[in-house]
Order: sequence, then C-alpha cells, then structure tokens
Amino acid sequence: MKKSVCWLLSLLFAFLLSPASGEGGVLFAVEEPPKLRALLIGCDHFLTQEDTWPAAEHNIQLLADTLMNDRRAYALIRSYPSAIASVEAFEDAVLNTFDSAAEGDISLLYISTHGVYGGEDGGAGSGLILSDGQEEALLTGPKLEQILSRIPGTKTVILDACNSGAVIGKGLSAPESGGCLFGPAYKVLCSAGGCEASWYFHGGGGDEETAGASYFAAVLSSGLGAQGDYGADQNADGDITLREAWAYLLDNYAASTTQAYPQYDGDFVLFAYDPASPRRVTKAITDLSFDETLLTAGETEVSFAFTVQRQAELYYQIVYHRDGAWQFDQAQHYLDGEQADGTVLPGRKTRVLQLETAADASGYAILQLITLEDGVPVFQGARLLCVQPAAGDVQLSVSAASSFSPDAWQELPIVVRHDVPCGLTVNILNADGRTVRRLAYATPSRPQQLSPAGSTFYWDGLTTDGSPAPPGSYTVQAKVFLGGKTFTAMSEKITLLPPETRWESSNDNSFGVPTHFYRHTVR
Repeated sequence: MKKSVCWLLSLLFAFLLSPASGEGGVLFAVEEPPKLRALLIGCDHFLTQEDTWPAAEHNIQLLADTLMNDRRAYALIRSYPSAIASVEAFEDAVLNTFDSAAEGDISLLYISTHGVYGGEDGGAGSGLILSDGQEEALLTGPKLEQILSRIPGTKTVILDACNSGAVIGKGLSAPESGGCLFGPAYKVLCSAGGCEASWYFHGGGGDEETAGASYFAAVLSSGLGAQGDYGADQNADGDITLREAWAYLLDNYAASTTQAYPQYDGDFVLFAYDPASPRRVTKAITDLSFDETLLTAGETEVSFAFTVQRQAELYYQIVYHRDGAWQFDQAQHYLDGEQADGTVLPGRKTRVLQLETAADASGYAILQLITLEDGVPVFQGARLLCVQPAAGDVQLSVSAASSFSPDAWQELPIVVRHDVPCGLTVNILNADGRTVRRLAYATPSRPQQLSPAGSTFYWDGLTTDGSPAPPGSYTVQAKVFLGGKTFTAMSEKITLLPPETRWESSNDNSFGVPTHFYRHTVR
C-alpha cells in the first residue's frame, strides 16, 4: 500500500515539473478577481431646467462613500460634479475612466441629472441632460449604449433622473417600446419608470450647502451600507445582488418606481461587505417595517415599527397623490409622541398613524420618517401606501409583447390596466393553463403615471423553480380581489421563441420632440 502511494505521488510530482510546449514548466492559470472602477457624474445647474444644486453633488458624495466601503476595493472612483456639459465631454470621461478595463472587470457609471422623454407618439426613447449651467446637451439612450459598448467587461449603469426607466424600455404605457442597454454586459438600475418624475428632498432653506439629495440615492446608499445598515442584503451573506438592491429600493423608495435590468438578477453582486465585521450604524432609524401597505377605503390606521439607533428628533411626513402627482407642497407633518418635543430614545418602536382621507376615498400616499439633526431634516425611510376602493369595478385588462426571446436577453414587458389603486396578482400560464411563474401576489399597485392608468411587470422566461420555460405559447393572467369579488383578465397569446431565434437591439430609436419632466424640490 505504501509503495502504491509513493508511486502516485512521484507520478504527480513528475507531471507538475514536466515541460509545457517543449520548454519550461506547466503553467497554472490563476483567475484574478475583477477590477472595479466607477465614474460618478452629477449635473446641478441647467439652462432649460430648474437648478437642483447641491442635490446631484451630494448624490455623488453618497455613492462615492458607499463604493469606498465595498470589500472588493475599487481601483478607481472618479467624480464629475457639474462639469460635464456635452456628449463629447461625457464620452471622454467614460473612455478615460475605463481605459484599462478588461473583459472580467466591472465598470460602474452613475448619473444624477434631469431626464426627458418624448413619449410613445414621439418615438420610444429617452435622454439625459448634461449641463454645467453654461452649456447643455442631450445624451440619448442609443448614444449612451454606443459609448459604453466600447468598454470591455460588465457595465453597471445607475441612472438617477426623471423618466430614466425609458432608457431600458421600462415603466412605459406601451408594452412594445424598445430600449437600450440589453444583454449580458449590462446591469442597470433606474430611479423611475419611463413615465415618472424622480424626486429629491431639500434639507434646508435656500442654497444651504447642507441641503438636498435624491430620495433614490439616499435609499440606495443606506441599503448598500454607507451608513452601516446593509438593509438590502436579504439573506445577510455579505453580497448584495442587483435583485436585492432593486427589491430594497422598490420597498423603501416610494416616490417613483425603481426599474432594473435584468429584472431578477440574483447572481450579479452590486456591493460586497464582510458580514462578520462589526457594523458602525450611523443612521438614526433602521429596520422600518409595516403591518400592511395595501389598505381598503375606510381603513385609515397605518401600523409600523422601526429601530432607533440613537436619540433623535423624529417627525412623520404624509404625502398624498392627487391630480396625477405627488403633492409634496401640501404634505402633513406629525411629531413623534414619545416625548413632547418629538425626541425618540434608542430601541424598537411601534407606531400607529391615521390617514386623513374621506371614508370612501381610495388613492396613494407616502409615509416618510424624517429626523431633525442640527436643525436640518434628514430622510430616514418611507413606504408607499395603496388604498383600494371598498367596492366597484377595476376595468382590468392585460397587454404584452406578442413574442420575446430570453435566449437573446429579452424580457417580456407586460402592462396591466386598472383605473383604481388595487392589489394585483399576475401569473404566467402555459398552453395547458397551468401557472409556470407568479410575478405578483396581491401586490399593491403604484402610481406609475401610465396612460391609461396601470402597472408594468416583466417576465424573464424562467419558471418558478428557476429553470427556463420551454419555447411555445403563453398567456398572462391578472387578478384583483376587491369588495368580495374577483376580477380576472387575460392577455393575448405570447410566443416564447426558441433558442435559435436571435434578436438584436436597434440603435435607430427616434425620440421626436422631447417633453420635459422636471425634478421637483421638496422643502
């Protein structure tokens, strides 16, 4: 037995020292970790839009602080606050920042600015305003893709702007609206759907340097752990995936609907940290949870809980959605009642607030938690509340693209029409009528500003167990339970194309004359 072992060890040793290609030894390839680089661009001063200073500048700082704590260590984080005002300058910044990128690397691009969208009648597409207050240019979706396509490796794109979802064709009224940044090389997060405005808060009066940041950037940085929370890490494994970040934003960023591509990517790591390391929580309020966010007209009590990490002065802001927009200028404010001055002490808290609406009113509201720190309001968290009618019809219908090819990295866009707020259940059925995937279950709708009103969903072609659905015919089923009745609607047949059917995104998107949507200041 000992001789056999010795013989095997000798053979292995001889193999390791044997020449490769006639000379030298055997070369063992060691897989190097990807190099991470980031480019952060913000625009605060505009010619055709209202100024947002210093919101974009603060957004850049929030993202930079977050990325510097990634355990994988960024090789480069470069920031351009209010310095990029032309497509040429943008292209130079991208190519200079990522000039050393290789196929295995990750290049992250964050843009905070105004967004514009032409609408379906003017051609599907979107654009981002580049401006320094003296010059201004429109960066279209196809041009953005053309520039990024020159960078090897994976491109992580985070767009913090009104209508930014239109860049990837999401959050739009028509299910077949095109888009850019598709394929395995792109991982995308957008702060709003294609028809939605994006919002930021103003922490002080006038032009105070302590003021302002977007709700999106504040929630994203909190979820990724810039303040020690790591709230987006659902399984607490130290890797926050694109899907986890999207889900966290969807829950905690209430003013618009975060969009992502790929919609359900649970493999790509957006941010990594050491779960065993001590956490330094600097955020005042964490672990916000609600008993229920889908209410029925007449139910005015909202129950929620949160953890106070350090003593703080806390108040609640309730914003209602009326006349097709969030009425931030008419927000209601309530001091926390634990102490006379609104101060809350550390520990787990439970609270109940009353919505001030008519007994039969339905609609949407945002409940925000805000602390006062050195006299400056600091956004801590929020939830969207959906109040559906007690009875009535929802005018339910479903439309979807007629075909799609997951093999070509397409997702199936779905639009569910409903003229009132409601809880939606959305299923994918095969030709036999069996459910192969559930996209939503009694999920509260959101005011996505579609015309006609409705909600958007996306199917990646996978079944419930994560396996690819076979090519063939499928339908989308939508259900709403309201007032003791179940309303059901079905789409037309949808063809899931076989693997050999290829699809290529087109860069010929026509934008028409863009309609400007303004980012709004909340004081």
